[in-house]
Amino acid sequence: MMLEDNLHDIYLKLKLYYYRRIFRKISDSESDSLTALEAFCAEAIYGLGQPTLTEFANFINVSQPNAAYKVANLEKKGYVKKTKSSEDGRIVHLSVTDKFLQIYGTSERYVSILAKRLKRKYSDEEIGKFSEIMQDISDNMMTEVNKYLRNKADLPEGTIPVKD
Repeated sequence: MMLEDNLHDIYLKLKLYYYRRIFRKISDSESDSLTALEAFCAEAIYGLGQPTLTEFANFINVSQPNAAYKVANLEKKGYVKKTKSSEDGRIVHLSVTDKFLQIYGTSERYVSILAKRLKRKYSDEEIGKFSEIMQDISDNMMTEVNKYLRNKADLPEGTIPVKD
């Protein structure tokens, strides 16, 4: 298998695991159940790190009123909350709630399981090198995503490296 195939395979399996967990939580009968689109929107808000409504709308490529409608539905169901900026009360930031994190946490738990499996199979030196490579990929090779996040999202300092 080539490197590209391996990267795609891992990416696809992680996405499928997450989707499977989300779809298990989606129900047609519950008033607070997430639709697939709502799950994607909530995940985007989580990934963007407390974006404004405008930043969220730009990221998902919809009008601000359309984004506001999506956020209002997520807020009504208890998956997203709005928080006024402490610096400028006119600015509202979006964030996910613990209710969403309970669903999303299943992915983080799976990543922890994978990390434990790697540590059992590989030496500390191999894990260190693998971790270094993964960090380099995240910091230096995902330039399109990093550039967007640096310029558009309100992420905590240090989350996205400053270099291009």
